[in-house]
This record gives sequence, C-alpha cells and structure tokens, in this order.
Amino acid sequence: MKRKLAVLLAMVMIVSVAGSCGSDNDIITQNNGASSGAEQSSSQVMSAAEEPYVCKIVSVGEATTEASDEVAARASEILMEKYNIKIELVRLGYGSFVSEVNLMLSSGEKLDLIPSFGISTITAANTGQILELTDLIEEHGSSIKEHITEGEWECVTFGGGIYAVPNNKEKAQGYGIAMRKDMLEAVDFDISTVTAEKDLEPLFELIKEAFPETYPLVSDRGQMGYHMVERDELGGDYGVVINPTNADRVEVVNYFETPEYEEVIQLHYEWSQKGYIIPDATTYTEDAGTLIGMGKGFAYYTNTKPGIDAEWERKVGKEMVVLELVSPFKTTSGVSNQWYIAHQSEDPEKAMIVLNEIYTNPELSDLLINGIEGQHYLRDEENRVLVFPEGVDASNTTYSSVAWVWPNELVSTPWAADGADIWTLTDEFNKSAKEAVTLGFVWDNSAVLNEITACNNVKAKYENALNCGTLNPDEALPKLISELKNAGIDVIIAEKQKQVDAWLANR
Repeated sequence: MKRKLAVLLAMVMIVSVAGSCGSDNDIITQNNGASSGAEQSSSQVMSAAEEPYVCKIVSVGEATTEASDEVAARASEILMEKYNIKIELVRLGYGSFVSEVNLMLSSGEKLDLIPSFGISTITAANTGQILELTDLIEEHGSSIKEHITEGEWECVTFGGGIYAVPNNKEKAQGYGIAMRKDMLEAVDFDISTVTAEKDLEPLFELIKEAFPETYPLVSDRGQMGYHMVERDELGGDYGVVINPTNADRVEVVNYFETPEYEEVIQLHYEWSQKGYIIPDATTYTEDAGTLIGMGKGFAYYTNTKPGIDAEWERKVGKEMVVLELVSPFKTTSGVSNQWYIAHQSEDPEKAMIVLNEIYTNPELSDLLINGIEGQHYLRDEENRVLVFPEGVDASNTTYSSVAWVWPNELVSTPWAADGADIWTLTDEFNKSAKEAVTLGFVWDNSAVLNEITACNNVKAKYENALNCGTLNPDEALPKLISELKNAGIDVIIAEKQKQVDAWLANR
C-alpha cells in the first residue's frame, strides 16, 4: 500500500506541475457520470502506468455466460476510457446465489462487488466478509451521497462505520393482493368493499363457484409469508414492533403471541378447510405467478409499489389487479437492498469508483440492468421506454432485466410495461410513505446467536404450515409458542428491546 501511495503521489505531483489537474477528488465522476475533460485527463494520467484493474461483479438474475461477457465488455469500454478499469460480470440464479457467493467469500476467490440478496449485512460485517466503506464513500463515492438520506445511511451503519450502499429504488413497503383481472371481472365483485384481509372471503367464494378448478389463493414456492399487518421486524430474527408508524412507546413483542398473528393464521386455516387455498400449499415448488398463469390460482399476496401490476403481469402472462390493504410505510428493512465491497477485493478504491459510476451513469446502468441494445431490448425514443426485439420476451431473453437488484434503477430507462413515469412515481412513493419511529435501527444479533439457532429449529416445524393454513392453530400455535420460549425467544426479545431503547436514547 505504501508503494502504491508513493507512486500515486508522484503522479499527482507530475500532473500538478503540468497544470492539468485540480483536487484529488476531481477524478470522481459527477452529474450522472458526465466527467469534464480535466477529470478524464487526470484519471488517464494517473492510471497510464498501471495494468487495467479487473473489477469482478457478481449479481443475481438469469443470464447466459455469453450475454454476461458481452455486457461486461461493453461496460469495460466505458470504464477503461475514464479509469483504466475493466469489468468481469457473473450472473447467478436466485436459488444458487447465496450458497455460491458464500463459497466465494470463504474461499478468498477474486471478488469486488456483490448485492445483498439473501445476505445479512450485520452478519457479513461482523464476520469480516464485507469492508467498511465510510472513507471510500467520502473519497470515491461522493455522487452516491446525493441520492441517500441520513436515515437511510443509519440503516447500514454499525459501530460508527458504513458497510453497504443502499439501492436507489422503492424504499417503503405496502402490502396487498394481486388478482387475475379476467377472473375478477367474470364474478363482478366490487373490490372497494375490501379494506382488510378478512373481507376477501366473499370474493374467494365467488371465484371458487365460477372456476371450480381454480383455487382462490396459492402459495409462492411453498410459502405464504406476506401478512397484511403493519410491523417492523427490526432487522429480522425475533421481536417486532406492531404499528411502528404511530407507536407511542416502542415495545418489542413476540409476533407469534400477538392477536394480529393469530387472526392471520386462523383465517388461513378456515380458508384451507373451505377449499380457498390450494391443497398441500407447502409442497409446491412453483412460484405464485406460475401457478396463477397456469389457471391453478386466482391470487397471491404481494408488496405494493408503483409498477407492481406490471411486474405481476410479466410473471403471470395475464392482466392483473393489485389491491392495497396496508398503506406504505418505511422501516430499516425497506433499505435492505444494498451493495457491498467484498473483503477480498484487491483494490477497494477502484471497486468504489465503479460502484459510484454505476450509481450515476445512465449508460452504464442501462447496460448492466438491461443488456445489449438490439439483442435484449430496443429503444422506443418517442415514448422514452424500452421494448423487446421481435421474437424476444421475458421468457427467452438471454439477459433478464432485474432493475431492483442493481444500485440505482432510477437512472436507467424504464420498460414500456412500467411506463415512462415509473421512476417519478417511485420517488413520490418513497417521499409519501409514513416513517416508522424505528427507521434506522439496526439489530446486532451477535449476543444471542445460540438462542436464534434454537428458535429457528422450532419455527421451521410450524411457521410455514401455519401460514399456509395446513395446521390447526388451536393445536399448533400453543406448541409453537411454548417451544420458542424453551428455546430462548424471550432472551432474544429482551436483547432487542435493550438495543432499541439505547438507540432511541442516543438519537
């Protein structure tokens, strides 16, 4: 590092004498990636004596190796000109991402940038899998800071250090239900009468009568995790705050002992007995969109945000209607999509430069999010959106577009299905959502890891089956609560309450 700094200082002195460079921060791109001539010149002079650095990015989403390599080559052209940096891009499937990335992190394989998909930021920070970014952001990520609020930075700060860069996307969560429009119209039901989950029962009854081979509600890969309850899970594990946007006192409670949870699982059990939920819901490997598209189901629960209808239509292949049942609210988990620099990055400064450029450069973001123009998409210039080329669609493209995974979807070009104004609506959605009083709290579970493991083993026996309506709550819920207590859930909740109280006192 000392040798690198000496070379760097010598180059800066040469550039300074030549009068072609301003401050050290001049190499950082600004204004959506448009660098001035002086900035590009300084960057090129500083890196002229170096071999190009290869920044390895591993992201999630379906894509062929060939398509990923071609995208990386195009991205490298942009970054070589400015920073003498090349890109290596690996796309992993949703099911394999976590295991393969954990193997990379543990083996020390070359790796620079990764998203937080399925990864706990606090755990990755505590175990040293990811680097602290505070100084790197200050020196090489100044443009990123313009897009992230102070409260959002709190969500990724542990022990005074920043360990992740939050994605710029929807940062609030609402909940509702996604339904097939053709079936809904066929039964002529007024959905304005539905203001809570229990109000869906008359609609489900009509659907079952009109479409006997269709189940009103399906599972998603064998799970039914969305609950129509406003709650802050406070970083996961155990202990939640109910109605966190208007809580006078922040009380951490065992969700499985709340009236809200009991109401959900009682309702699902009753619906399962009436044939409203697909039988053996926990055994299905297909996602809810596939089951609904096949005609096996009518509806499934969903988060809500601008463009969610279009997202469901792409999954299902049919027109969908999304009904919101829980208004949008902000918690720390709403900032859970993030990007890290891996601990084995060979040059964290260059990794941060790349992350900053992705965040602010529309051309680079479009490449990494959507692929190659002409192969994976076409531009509809008149409507300012992207469309598929003839013969290509979401089912057969070699480079799937997963905008929410990447650092800043709001600088990319939207797809026609979402509409040209989707990012404006997303920004308004973020600003209008109610804030939980616990927004910014980050849970450190290191003191109760044994209890969490024991509770996880208990929860695995009951929770999903209760959610899907396949277990009788009158019998299973008392067992779940009792066994969780024996496993130490009260110790976890007490520790989380202590941390919340300390966090509130220090604000």
